[in-house]
Amino acid sequence: MGLLILFVSILFLLQAPPEVFAQEALPAGEAGWVINNFHSDVSIQQDGKVFVSEVIESNFGGLQKHGIFRKIPYKYRLQNGESRYTKVEIADVTNNSMSTPYDSYTSGDFVEVKIGDPDKPVSGKQTYRINYFVTGVLNTFEDHDEFYWNVTGSSWPVAINQAGAAVTFPSEAITQIACFEGATGSNNPCLSNQVSKTQATFQSSKSLSLGEGLTIVVGYTKGLAQIINVPPPKSPIDDLFTTINLLAFLLALILSIGVSIWLWWKNGRDFWWRRRYLYDPQAREETHPLGESETIVVEFDPPEKLRPAEIGVLVDERADTLDVTSTIIDLAARGYLTIGEIKKKWLFGKTDYSLEKLDKDRSALLPYEEELLNRLFEEADIITLSGLKNKFYEDLKEVKKKLYEDVVSKKFFVEDPDSVRNRYMLIGVGILILGGALFVAGFSLVVPILISIGAGFFIGGLVLLIFSRFMPRRTAAGHEMFRRAKGYELFVSRAEKYRQQFFERKNMFNEILPYAIVFGVTERFAQAFKDLGIEPPQPSWYVGSGTFNPAVFGASMAGFSNSLSSAISSAPGGGSGFSGGGSGGGFGGGGGGSW
Repeated sequence: MGLLILFVSILFLLQAPPEVFAQEALPAGEAGWVINNFHSDVSIQQDGKVFVSEVIESNFGGLQKHGIFRKIPYKYRLQNGESRYTKVEIADVTNNSMSTPYDSYTSGDFVEVKIGDPDKPVSGKQTYRINYFVTGVLNTFEDHDEFYWNVTGSSWPVAINQAGAAVTFPSEAITQIACFEGATGSNNPCLSNQVSKTQATFQSSKSLSLGEGLTIVVGYTKGLAQIINVPPPKSPIDDLFTTINLLAFLLALILSIGVSIWLWWKNGRDFWWRRRYLYDPQAREETHPLGESETIVVEFDPPEKLRPAEIGVLVDERADTLDVTSTIIDLAARGYLTIGEIKKKWLFGKTDYSLEKLDKDRSALLPYEEELLNRLFEEADIITLSGLKNKFYEDLKEVKKKLYEDVVSKKFFVEDPDSVRNRYMLIGVGILILGGALFVAGFSLVVPILISIGAGFFIGGLVLLIFSRFMPRRTAAGHEMFRRAKGYELFVSRAEKYRQQFFERKNMFNEILPYAIVFGVTERFAQAFKDLGIEPPQPSWYVGSGTFNPAVFGASMAGFSNSLSSAISSAPGGGSGFSGGGSGGGFGGGGGGSW
């Protein structure tokens, strides 16, 4: 008998699931109630199923509870890395011998039974009975078969004053019994009694504290009951790669991506006047045929005297922070403000800049330029870039809004490009959420075709999110102006090729610099002046720390542009994170709690 006890205790350690056995602080609301008695009547059946009837006598005292929940493990994690599965089927649940509401669902490695009415609180003594069948918990050895069962589990958040079990077989078969109580791995025996060859009873010898449980072992004649190995629960992935599911995935994918392409073809492509309509004011607008080549011809002046920010929006369909930055420098070059360097306060300090408003008639300014000046100098006539940090970002949104209104009012775009992007982005997010919901539902309900359709729509939603960037639509006039703006970009970015044009206009450096910024070629543009041997005049609107040099000045302007973009777009922010964990179960065992 001693060898048998040692053997089964070692087996218990190998098969017991990971649970929380140490004394822990009670979860909120768990203190103040107790389990007076936990008793299981177990019936072994010849077909390999085991019927378990658990009676849990709880006393909530003066606490207001809805009921309890019971966690019954169905998956066992063995020390060799393998997993063993059982099948748990809930038959019925009662409270105080009356039918009671309950929910039964799989949660992690457990079948969880939540007992009680959410609209009806209970207190005092409550007697819960849970009847269920479990398959796959009978073990076989060379000389005997065995039922090895953790009666109570060790994860209850309250003490169990008394625990017991009775095991019954369909015929005379019991050969030996053993019983253990206490924490996991404990060899402390509990009270056991082999009443007959068909029945054995077990009882705890003391109250079970948190992390303690009652475990029983019954050996019986080989072959009395069928030994069943329960396969792992079927995953929807197992049947995912069938012809019908792949077709469903492809259909959903093609449909969702096709919608994206169709929306772009219908609503996102630029309007285009065919050449024969260009000079006919009555001509209707037609879409430019996909794939028709366009010739970009170099332009030596901004088309139709468009300002840098307008060209920036035409080129990439966005009112970027860089567009606003180029506008500030453009306004400085046109005499509305001056820019000055502020010397570093220490060796490794960062250069700051000051902006000073000048008194000049603003009647020629565009609405977004007027808005920008008003918001920059709202509090003072002299400001610093460092003073704009974490303050100007809301003003920046309003300036961009005015800039979008400007390009729409000039009929370069059908409507506000940002609104168009956001609209199709929301549609993409909607399709993505639909796909994700179908995907999750497919896994939950084990319906592979839903997984396939969900995956197709999810990818399609991502595609539309990408397509949303290209949905803003230029008008015919807007597309023509875009083509000309690209021609002006050729001139600015390849200044060294157009020596004659630069020699003819002495102030061209200051005029073109804001456009070079919006095209992202500031330093290259300035270096071209140096290579051409052209000495542009010192800009009156910029006060630097050294002798004027085009290349050095270009680098300074690039640095100023970066600092300005960072300052006007910066916003205060912060964040936090959370983490959590859980525990597992095994043959019988588990635990529960109240709610």
